[in-house]
Amino acid sequence: METRHITIMLTDIKGFTSKTSAFSRAETQELLARHRELVLPVIEKFRGRLVKTIGDAFLVAFNSPTDAVICGVEIQDVLKAHNSDKPQEEKIEIRIAINAGEVSVDVDGDIYGDAVNITSRLESIAEAGEVFFTEAVYLSMNKKEVPSSEIGYRQFKGIPEKIKVFRVLRETPVGAQSPGETAAAAAPTFGTPQPAPYRAGFWRRLGSLLTDMVIILIIMNTLGLQSCGPRARWEVKDKAGAKDIILKKVTVDDGGSSPVLERVETKSAGWDTGLQNSGAKHAPLKMLFWALYCGIFLWRFGATPAMKIFKLKAVDFSSGGPLTADKAFLRAFFSLVSLFGLLGYVWAIWEKDKRTWHDIIAGSRIVSNRYP
Repeated sequence: METRHITIMLTDIKGFTSKTSAFSRAETQELLARHRELVLPVIEKFRGRLVKTIGDAFLVAFNSPTDAVICGVEIQDVLKAHNSDKPQEEKIEIRIAINAGEVSVDVDGDIYGDAVNITSRLESIAEAGEVFFTEAVYLSMNKKEVPSSEIGYRQFKGIPEKIKVFRVLRETPVGAQSPGETAAAAAPTFGTPQPAPYRAGFWRRLGSLLTDMVIILIIMNTLGLQSCGPRARWEVKDKAGAKDIILKKVTVDDGGSSPVLERVETKSAGWDTGLQNSGAKHAPLKMLFWALYCGIFLWRFGATPAMKIFKLKAVDFSSGGPLTADKAFLRAFFSLVSLFGLLGYVWAIWEKDKRTWHDIIAGSRIVSNRYP
């Protein structure tokens, strides 16, 4: 068994298991055959060697990291063109991860080692239509040929150190372009809106938060939602000629029964009279309503109504894709923690990725849909 330093590409079809669960065996084989017909010619074009096929996944080896990345970009272009006029069940959407490092090659040409394991872990966080690659690839490839963006460090299972991850900024191959053409293609065109996905300013986010709070209050007041269980009312009377206050708690049953006197207490006038208890009883329902409101909108639409007004959306921090249901609701419920004193929100001012506490916990970030 010999050792080589190579660039490794791993691809697989997004949602292959769920997509083919309703397929016959013939339909599944047809999908895999079409996948091979589209992808393998591109791999051969860039001098890649197909090491093995693992179900719907291809493990490919390249001598050149630049060839590997440009190959990944062209594969996504080919599939994008193929999918343009196809129904959802016939679309082939794949994830591509690329890493470089030392591997062991056996007599059959199969490859083993940490570099392969890292590629597999990276592929698990890649999004369909994207090309993700590691810092090892970034440092050794020709950066003028492929515009790229740093995603950040990621900790992968079974890998002791964190790995810095990058992705290609656009899906059109640029390997054949001159550096001048590449720069022109990557630069914004006058009059054409260009996305600025990471420019979500603090004040816009704060405005969105306050607007959502107003929307919540309007909805709850409109629906008449106050608190769970019987409504409580405090009656306060001054005790003539004394500093004491008599607190009489009256429970009013929602079914329309007569008020019932539960107890009478005497406390010092300088003590808290308990007038805030009514608001405290309303707090749990408001908090629950807030979490459900945020969670549902983030999961289904990627943004709350106020976030849409301020041209913001929540995305997965690792991939930049939409939030899954678990991350959306995790972010929504932990936003209640950030709301106490607004400390979790203010944290975004100093955090290097401008993320709040609940963004960090849920693995999300807020980006902008507004164009400069």
